[in-house]
Amino acid sequence: MITFVYAVLVFLVLRFSVTLFNFLSNPKLGYYGKHFTDKVSVIISLSDENDDPSSLIASINAQDYTNVEVVVKKHSETTEKAVAKTTGGFILFLDVNTIINKGLINNLICRVKVFDLDLLSIVPNRKFSGLFSRLVYPLSDFILLNLLPLRLVRLSTRQIFATTNTGCMFFKASSYKTSDRHGKTEVLLANKFVYIDEKVGFDKVSSQLLPIFGNNIFAVLIYLVLVVAGPVIVLINFEPVFLVLPFGLIFLSRIMISFLTAQNPFVNVLLHPIQMIMLFGLLLKGLWIKVLTSVKHKI
Repeated sequence: MITFVYAVLVFLVLRFSVTLFNFLSNPKLGYYGKHFTDKVSVIISLSDENDDPSSLIASINAQDYTNVEVVVKKHSETTEKAVAKTTGGFILFLDVNTIINKGLINNLICRVKVFDLDLLSIVPNRKFSGLFSRLVYPLSDFILLNLLPLRLVRLSTRQIFATTNTGCMFFKASSYKTSDRHGKTEVLLANKFVYIDEKVGFDKVSSQLLPIFGNNIFAVLIYLVLVVAGPVIVLINFEPVFLVLPFGLIFLSRIMISFLTAQNPFVNVLLHPIQMIMLFGLLLKGLWIKVLTSVKHKI
């Protein structure tokens, strides 16, 4: 038992260290004040035949950037077919439930050109509509920012880190069309340039969390044991005076992540225990869906 408790505490300190690194390095898309004229192809991905892209298109038209072409990718259409319609030097993939603010496209181009990136993935800020969304949608940001030091992603050539979020992805067209998946990649927080208003769907959210772990079942199970079950066991077996450090680290982590993602820190701290229960259920649900899908493919 003592060995397990030490493992929980060590993992908690490591997670806190990553969160602190992200907080101090402030990995957000900045406002650079430069203006460009490169043609940008925006691909709006519809996930359902009833999706309405009008709000997103209106926000694109309101941009301070005019050299834009918009391609709407239907849910039944392949990505390759949609990309084949584009003529821009850059390709911006946006989910239909995102809204973008002025300055986004200029800042994306500036960042990609300055750092010679092939892919820039932006983690959108989230809009909440009700208690259930507040219990579910902060979880992906919580996992991402206490497991992945975003500023270090650029040192890797593995785009798997960038595909943990697909709501806003900005490619060099030449890199994407040549299927170069080993180019320079960066992941940044949206800094209020992109908002996502997700529809509440338990299965959808659970499947979105797995890519953060590289779809590795073993990694998910270890995370659940150390992050969800671990603090409960520590709480049961130790006197309150010994809980100041672990729960203080959890509290500070939630505060820092909330400020990074422009969420309410008080609400996230207050809802943390319930969110962890939701996280447990979502990850188990995602694993179940993954197992069933694998079995069906084998059959």
